[in-house]
This record gives sequence, structure tokens and C-alpha cells, in this order.
Amino acid sequence: MLRILGVTAAEQALYEWLLERPAVPLDAIDGFAAGRPWRGPVRPLLARLEELGLALRLPGAPARFQAVAPDELADTLALAGERALTRARARRARLAAVFRANRRSPDEGNLVEILHGKQAIKQAFADVQLSARKEVRVFDAPPYVDGPPLTDPVEPGLLRRGIRYRVIYDRRGLDDPDRLADFAHGLSVGEETRVSTVPIKLVLSDHPLALLPVRTENVESAMLVRDPALTEALGTLFELAWDQGVPLRVRDGHPQLVEVGDAPSPAEGELLPLLAAGLTDAAIAAQQGCTERTVRRRISAMLRRLGAASRFQAGYQAIRREWITTSGDLT
Repeated sequence: MLRILGVTAAEQALYEWLLERPAVPLDAIDGFAAGRPWRGPVRPLLARLEELGLALRLPGAPARFQAVAPDELADTLALAGERALTRARARRARLAAVFRANRRSPDEGNLVEILHGKQAIKQAFADVQLSARKEVRVFDAPPYVDGPPLTDPVEPGLLRRGIRYRVIYDRRGLDDPDRLADFAHGLSVGEETRVSTVPIKLVLSDHPLALLPVRTENVESAMLVRDPALTEALGTLFELAWDQGVPLRVRDGHPQLVEVGDAPSPAEGELLPLLAAGLTDAAIAAQQGCTERTVRRRISAMLRRLGAASRFQAGYQAIRREWITTSGDLT
């Protein structure tokens, strides 16, 4: 109970000894240490108990002392606890400052750190992913530092934790059977994937933190970007490429593009012109003789097939795939 006050074992023993006696003369206290395991004068222990409010000097002569009753120590213990908590918080703040200072790159003032060597780049590739709070976005294109992304040990664990991965694979990989296997692996572990012409290699977390090469064909050096303005610009570039990318799907165990020219299903063929005309879900339900819930379910299924996150994106993808014309008519 008294440890929160910083009481030593000897001081606590003296306090408990005083508790057993109503009023103890000073000369009797001097004999307290007899037969005990520690050595040394007793009066400093007594002075410490007085300082902590655990012992009182009684008025009159000769000098006598008594312990303060334990049930009267509540305020003393509460005050000591508050002081200990304040000290702990101050120490935590100091340690946190030391931690951040030791993790800060010498180049952080410029918000861009240049990395050299495959090992440093591989570590940064993992660190960027591990910094993500909700999402990792990737431009995947050759050349690779150490094999294709199939060897990346970080991604599966983050996907299991609920981190979203959106990956745009470069079209050049479509001609490589090994890369197609990587596409299939990404889909199998939970990636959202599309294929497009990738402008740069990039891994971008929402920390925000980004890693990209200094030069396109050089795998021996890379830039670790912490600048929020730069990472926001890279994110905008990714979203533009994502909107223009062709979704991947797995059919018979193999990745396949949802290619331009894929025909809409009969239900989609009925739904698309109505959406293009701007009809509400209620109006579509009335025209098709079904419930609004059914309409929303059909729209959600079509969005998934088109790889779209919104109805606007679905319209864009439907035009790209030549399902409808720009005027909203079926092709």
C-alpha cells in the first residue's frame, strides 16, 4: 500500500512497528533496529515517515512519536498517486520525444529520403505497407528489387487485419505466364486489382508515406516520400489510373481481364439505359415491376462486375466496354 509513496522496506517496517504502539519515546525508537536485517541509524527513517505524513511528533517532552492511522492516509495516498502519475506522464513524453528523434531521417527536413541498395529498399517497401491505417495503393511494374510481389511477406498479414490493397498491374505482365500467376495470387489473397499502363512503380500508404524509384529502370535507388503534398499528388495519379484500368477476375483458376466488349447480361441491359436516363431507384423499380431493394441489389452486382466504386464510375466503365453509347443507348 505504501509503495506508491516511495517508502522503503525499512521505513515501512518502522511504520508498522509504530502502529503497534500508542506513543513511543525517541530513545525507545533508537532501539528499533536491534535484531533486524538492516544496519544504520533509525532517526533518518523516522524523519522520512514524518515527511511523508506517516508519523507524528506528539507535543510535550520528552519527544514521543506515533504512527498515523492507515484509514487517515487516503488523501496522502491520493496526492502521492497524482504526483506519480504526473511524473510518469512527463517521463513518457520525454521518452516519446527521444523515440521520434531517433527514428527521424537526417533528410526528413526535405521530406524526401534517398535510399541506396536493395536491402534498404526492401525494408522501406515493408515499412510503407506497415504504416498503413486503412489502405495501401500500388503501381506494380518491372523491374523488381528481389523477385515479383508474390514473394512479399507483408501483404497477406495486413489483408487479414482489414487493410485494403488496390494494385494496378502493368499491361506488360499480360504476356508473361509468371506474372499472370502473380496476378492470380494477388486476387486470391484479397487484392483489388486492375490492369493498365503503369506510369511509375509506386507503393503508397495512407500514413501518408510513399516509395518510388529515383529512375524507372534502376532498382538500386529509391525515394521515400513523407511530404503530404507529394503523397496527395501521387494518390491523385493513382486514382486516375485506377478509373481507367481494366478489372481482373479469376475464371477457372486463371486471371482474366473484364475486357472491353464483354456483353452485359439481360438484366444489366435493361438497367443501364434507365440509369443513364437518370431515373431513381423507385422509378426503376416501378418500371421493372420489382422492389427498390431488388434494384439496388442488381446495381451493386453490376458495379462489382464493372469494378466500379460508384454509379458514375460504372457509367464510365460501361461506355469503355462499349455496353452503352455516350448517349446512354445500348450498343
